[in-house]
Amino acid sequence: MIKFKYFFGSDSRSVPFLSTLYNEINDLKVITLPPNTKGRGRKISSNPVEIFCNENNIDFDYFDESKQYDDMEFGIVASFSKIFSNSFIKVNSSLFNIHLSLLPQYRGPTPVETAILNNEIQTGYTIFKIDEDIDTGNIIFQNSLNIKNKYASEIYQEIYNIFKSDYLSINFHYEGSNQEGLPSLTKKFKKQDFNITNNSVEVAKNKIKAFDILGPAFMIFNNKILKIHTYSELENDSRIKLGDGFLYPSQVTPEGKRTMSFDDYLRGLK
Repeated sequence: MIKFKYFFGSDSRSVPFLSTLYNEINDLKVITLPPNTKGRGRKISSNPVEIFCNENNIDFDYFDESKQYDDMEFGIVASFSKIFSNSFIKVNSSLFNIHLSLLPQYRGPTPVETAILNNEIQTGYTIFKIDEDIDTGNIIFQNSLNIKNKYASEIYQEIYNIFKSDYLSINFHYEGSNQEGLPSLTKKFKKQDFNITNNSVEVAKNKIKAFDILGPAFMIFNNKILKIHTYSELENDSRIKLGDGFLYPSQVTPEGKRTMSFDDYLRGLK
């Protein structure tokens, strides 16, 4: 039987990995999740991987939990919004996940964001063999990068670029090594986590950097929601007083308005 390499992914963070793999692997088989319905009108919405495949004439199939992918040499999983059952893992044992931290640090759904919130200077990505627990399998590859003063979107892009350079040197037939060190966990964030109104300047800055994709961070300013996308380290007159100092926003979105510079927003208040 001819064996194929598979890719499993379903959100926007999957797409850069898929793009690299599709350019490097002949006859890559792409698996994603079926469209879901959104909004009051229950409009059918395809996920970013399906959209990317359609735009680039790439064949794909929807995931079937009951299927044995017996023509799979190995499968690479990147941001796939589905946890495989233990029975599926046992039948399809050559599955590898791309996780955006240096495991066992920051297991779970938000490793990049949590690393920024915790003032980490370094993070990276790990490729590990999927087992029956969450993010605990044997490591086959890791690489690191400096993340000091970087936004989450910048870190994601750097990891995509590093993976693109690394891919051909990664041995997906290696059994890997056990994860060593104390594990730490991440969580899914809620809207209130993005609120910086009562935070210190340092915490506010970290939230702005961490949540530039998931959020953005926001605060209550002049009794309205002000979303803050970026900030400046340069002191100037365009500032907001927080508990222990001043924050200097750069790009903001006022409630009910378009994104603009903070300077323009302040001028509009006069």
